Amino acid sequence: MSTVLLRRWAYRSAVMLGLAYVGYVLVLKVLNRTSAGPLGDVGEFLLVLASVSSFAIGLFADESQRSEPSELSQSPQEETP
Repeated sequence: MSTVLLRRWAYRSAVMLGLAYVGYVLVLKVLNRTSAGPLGDVGEFLLVLASVSSFAIGLFADESQRSEPSELSQSPQEETP
């Protein structure tokens, strides 16, 4: 999978998971529930963790894509003792 495609999917899934969490919290707020809903505390944590992890994968793919052209343009330098 190319880094461009990976980056797109990672950012899209991060946004979708983040919106799912925001929607979940808003529904609980409208229902006036102070405790965790059907997902429970662990489910909420896993939803946020998946969103943040997906965003981090997108950042890593973005950084990898940025560093590839600079590595190709630099010539290898020999170290002198």
